[in-house]
Amino acid sequence: MKRFGTGRSLRSALTAALCSLFFLLAMGITLMGSGVYRGVAAAAEAHDTQRTALSYVINQVRRAQRVKAGTFGGVPALDLDESGSDCHTVLYVFGGQLCELYAERGTGLGPEDGVPILPLDGLELTAEGELLTVTAVYGGERYSVCVAPRTGLEKTGEVRV
Repeated sequence: MKRFGTGRSLRSALTAALCSLFFLLAMGITLMGSGVYRGVAAAAEAHDTQRTALSYVINQVRRAQRVKAGTFGGVPALDLDESGSDCHTVLYVFGGQLCELYAERGTGLGPEDGVPILPLDGLELTAEGELLTVTAVYGGERYSVCVAPRTGLEKTGEVRV
């Protein structure tokens, strides 16, 4: 009888040890997986910011009646005219933000008067003929896209608001 009780308690101890080992391994794998997930989510967020910025700028260029590439407050900017209106939209980066300034010409507004849209370190514009290359810089990464505005592209100096 004594031997039967010892075997049962040994099996119970072995079962408890295996369950504890399983629990510890499961927790370790869960913690490792959550670390990987955080890294992937952070990278996806950074790429999403750049994709969103490029998509926004390209869609604004596509809907504009006239597109001019120049500078605004010393930074690269797009001057987008609308048909039948004295108003225009200026897209530029100021203070680490992609900004949009929608105003009537001759108001004298500056880069600080624009509305921040989303975080962006820089916006580079390159005009080659009728093709506009827009490069978004965020977190040390650079993404570019090319677009041919439907009404052509003009190069200008300083954008006047």
